[in-house]
Amino acid sequence: MIVVAVIGGGKIGEAVGRSIAKSDKVSRVIITRRNLTKSRTALTHPLAGEDHQKKIEFTTDNKHAASKSDLVIIAVKAGDAKQVLEEISKSCRDKIVISLMAAIAIKRLENALPEAKIVRAMPNIAAVIGEAITAYSLGHNLTKQDEDEVKFVLGSFGDSIEVQEPLMDAVTGLSGSGPGYIAVLIEAMVSAGLKVGLPRDVAFKLVTKTLTGTADLLENSKVHPAELRDTVTTPAGTTIAGIYELEKGSFRTSIMNAVEAATLAAEKVAKKFDSES
Repeated sequence: MIVVAVIGGGKIGEAVGRSIAKSDKVSRVIITRRNLTKSRTALTHPLAGEDHQKKIEFTTDNKHAASKSDLVIIAVKAGDAKQVLEEISKSCRDKIVISLMAAIAIKRLENALPEAKIVRAMPNIAAVIGEAITAYSLGHNLTKQDEDEVKFVLGSFGDSIEVQEPLMDAVTGLSGSGPGYIAVLIEAMVSAGLKVGLPRDVAFKLVTKTLTGTADLLENSKVHPAELRDTVTTPAGTTIAGIYELEKGSFRTSIMNAVEAATLAAEKVAKKFDSES
């Protein structure tokens, strides 16, 4: 049984903490927030079942949370990193520290927490329902047992995949920011449904199930997206008429530009943190 500290109980941090608390391998989760009133309110979230609620402790004291835990997760904004890392540095000796902070390199984390075992990770907001995809990179002093523990923790709020650290800013731009792009797509398709006469609730149901169904189909069948597109596109049919308008509006280019812009923004945050450090 381990105790896990989540430093920074925002939307992602608290979602991660609640998910981890569901595990039988975890005896307690200590979540830190600046405003404890918001934390208590968050416990009424439908995912916060009574059994694992009892394992969760909220505090405003980052140092206390880190010192009382076996594993530390840092989920604060990058702008708060310097202060938080200074607060918990002496409390993280020989502990696994998983950073969910965008753009802050493992080298910088290891410099700030020299006696900790560092992991850099990037989940997304789907952690709220235990369906996040989290890319992670390992620091230099983790054992095989440590790696297994990292996979267990990340697996408690979704799926995970290990990547080389130079790819982490791109991960941030693609899957970290990805739910935002998907939300815009869903909103646009629901509006399109309204335009052609569908009731809003019907349009929303059709769009969201079409999205999740298509994603599941691609993942389970392992076919290339282009192959699926060709399967549903017939000569002079409805699908090719719609795809033509998407291509005419540079839909594909806009998506690629959005991911690239978000990646560059992540790199900018990293450079700013490096210069301030």
